[in-house]
Formats: sequence, C-alpha cells, structure tokens
Amino acid sequence: MKSFTRWSTREIDPRSNEAFATAIELIGPELYSVEERISEQSKALDSGIEHYVEYALGGSGKRLRPALALLSGGATGRIVSDHVDLAVILELIHIASLVHDDIMDGADRRRDRPTLNAKWGNSLTVLVGDVLFSHALKLSTQFSNNEISRRIADAAADVCTGEILQTQRRFDLNVTLAEYYRMVQMKTGALFASACELGAFLSGASPAVIGALKNYGNKIGIAYQVLDDCIDLVGDEEMIGKTLGTDIACGKFTLPVLLLLQNSTPKQRDELHALLLSEEGIAPAQLLELVTTRGALASTIMAAQSLVNEAEAELDLVQKNRHAAALRSMTDYLRGVLTSLG
Repeated sequence: MKSFTRWSTREIDPRSNEAFATAIELIGPELYSVEERISEQSKALDSGIEHYVEYALGGSGKRLRPALALLSGGATGRIVSDHVDLAVILELIHIASLVHDDIMDGADRRRDRPTLNAKWGNSLTVLVGDVLFSHALKLSTQFSNNEISRRIADAAADVCTGEILQTQRRFDLNVTLAEYYRMVQMKTGALFASACELGAFLSGASPAVIGALKNYGNKIGIAYQVLDDCIDLVGDEEMIGKTLGTDIACGKFTLPVLLLLQNSTPKQRDELHALLLSEEGIAPAQLLELVTTRGALASTIMAAQSLVNEAEAELDLVQKNRHAAALRSMTDYLRGVLTSLG
C-alpha cells in the first residue's frame, strides 16, 4: 500500500488469476447451464414484475457459490442436473441479499451499472428482493429429498439473520471480534458452506467428506467476506465496479476497523471514537492511512490468510481428482488476492 494508493484488480498475481480461470473452465458447460437457468427465472414470475427481476438477475457476478456447488459435486462424484438446480437456487438467494444490501448501504453501483434502488427507489427494490428470496425457496422444494430444501431454507435464514444482527450493531464501537465473525459466518459463510455441503450430499459422499466440504465452504466464505471488507476500504471503485466506502459510511465496523481500534492506544482510541461517530464521519483517505500505518490492514490480511489455509486443510479428506484440485486452486486465488492487498 505504498503512498496509500488505492488497490485495483490489476494488482492480482496473474498466476492466481490463471488458477482461478482453470477451475472455472473445468465446469464451464455446467456454469453455462446455470447462467441460462438464472436468466430464465424472470419469465417464471408475473409479467408485471418481469422487467425488474430481469434487471436484478442481469449483472455479471463471479458466481462463486454456483462454482463451489458444482466443484464439490464433481470432487465427490458426478455432476448431475440437481447440482445445476442447487447452483441456481443459491445464486438467486445471494442476488436477493445483494438487492437488499444495496438499499441499506445506499449503494448506487453494482457490477458496473446502476443498482435497482438507484433506478427505481427503495420501496420497489425491497419487494424485488423479497420476490427473489421466495422464488428461490419455492424452487428448492422440487428436490426429492426434503432435507436439501430444509438446509437451503436454513442458509437463507442465516443470511437474513446475519444482516439483521449487523444492522443492529451499526455505529456500535463495542462489537467484539467474536461477534463480528459470527455475523460474517451467517451472512456470507452460510451460503458458501451450503454450496459445498449440498454439492457433496447430492453426489452421495460420506458424512465425513460432506462435513469437511461444509467446513471448507464456511471458512472460504468468511475469508472472502473479510477480503471484501478490506476492498471496501482500499479498493479502486472504477476498477472494482461497485460503490465502495459504504461500510464505514453506514456504521458497519468491519474487521480492519475493529483491529485498528484494538491496536490503538487509549488516546488514539478516543480520537478514533470521535471520528467514527462524528456527523461527517472519518475521511476515507484518513482511515486508509490509519489501517495501513497502524498494522490493522496487515493483521486483517493475516487473519483471512489463516482462514484460507484452514479451509484448504479440510480438503485432505476429499479424494484427489480434477475437481478437488480446482477447489484447492480457489484457495490459491484467494491467497493471491490477499497478498496483493499488502
């Protein structure tokens, strides 16, 4: 972070990008089917709202949750149509949560285009998010095993609960690290964990392997959210393609800020309290300088890297094949991005 310049995606090690691209290429045909299915979902709803839902589904996301569901299925057996269905449902839940996030954060850009709330206002947008949640849960009832539907519903409830808990604690300087990790596990880790767990479950994997992949997904999800928290502080908005700086502006004190408070002297902490709770808030450039010079950013990166290493260790129980190797390459990719932040 020399001179506290903004980080951009150009700084990622090309080898990490290549490993990630190879993993995605392995499940290319299945991901293509997922994309087709997602784009078709707006037509399954009332024609009066089709336009709004179509716009919500039209962004070019990373599709990490679908990728993990498919790769976990392939790592433990053969990828079948149920895996594609699972991938579509989990991504719909994720998109619904982003629709609601953008309202709460006042974000006006997502995936290089205006958010729904920027185009149509909060009242209509929150209902679009509700429709997406309910439609995803309706689709989940089509699995022959009701346990899958229940696990998906549990994950969706966790996502919403995590967001509620985080919203409750906005501008709360007493949030502990344990509380932060619990909120992150629910709002982000839950869907990653479900993707890996249910991907393996659908392939008929053993309980031990299913559990290992669930743990892998959970840790990867938490690490990914910690990474996203860092990017909200240090990222280049034009390169990232979405509104940044919303966390601190909305009073969401994420891991870099919590560690900054923890690493400060009593006097520094009092000064930070005043800045963070002031009406105008702390200037993004000033916060970037503080998290960098006082080691909070480096500590956050180390915490995320530790989670990635723990996730990779969970894969030791999974048989060695191309799909399992692709899951490992995802940990390499995350490590590469985290390293580039430092």
